[in-house]
Amino acid sequence: MRCGILLLRRVAAGAAARIFIATVVFIVLAVAAFAYNKDDNLNDILKKMEEAEKGIYTLKAEYTRSIFFESTKEKQEVSGTLFLRKPDSIYINQRASQEQHIYIDGKNITIYVPENRQAVIDSWKNFIDGDFALAVVINFGRSWREIKKTNIISFDGENEENVVIKVNLMENKDWNIKIYVSKATMYPGKAVIESDGVRVEIIFKSYTLNPALNKNMFKFNASGIEVIKLN
Repeated sequence: MRCGILLLRRVAAGAAARIFIATVVFIVLAVAAFAYNKDDNLNDILKKMEEAEKGIYTLKAEYTRSIFFESTKEKQEVSGTLFLRKPDSIYINQRASQEQHIYIDGKNITIYVPENRQAVIDSWKNFIDGDFALAVVINFGRSWREIKKTNIISFDGENEENVVIKVNLMENKDWNIKIYVSKATMYPGKAVIESDGVRVEIIFKSYTLNPALNKNMFKFNASGIEVIKLN
């Protein structure tokens, strides 16, 4: 349903909560936990993330996404599992609070809601322009050079375990996304988006690197399902 797409777009635009956002697909890479200088080392961090991601062919990760609305003090939470198969096949099984199945093939994104037996298909480029879906963050190590063309990427500090990368859309100063990247592994464990009284936090856990995945799981079967095409 189109409302599913609209919900996904609102957080980055500064209005509400996007169903997906957030952080990276990488291989475990042992790196020293040294202090990062804001200007001199940002590219070094990004290149280490890119290098770490090169060893990933398939990936499975559990995630939770929490949305906090400042005005109403309301909190919403969803959870699920993300599967990735290079070069650009992604399947997301969202289990709670509403079951959804999301398929991404590099060209299109399909969001299927079993309860309604409806699926919405949109252009992947339209979907991510000026926005950050879960899959975009998962592939941040591979796509940061492209993201940098329309966004400002900056170093935003560190603690004992993580360095923090901040991303702002060039044309929109009202929102930002912070990606918390592990110093030990160079892959993110968390992403936080803040926009107009809305705070979204994504936490990734239980990474499985290079699991055996059936390629058929990434294909959407539209048999007997109403399909709405937006592109």
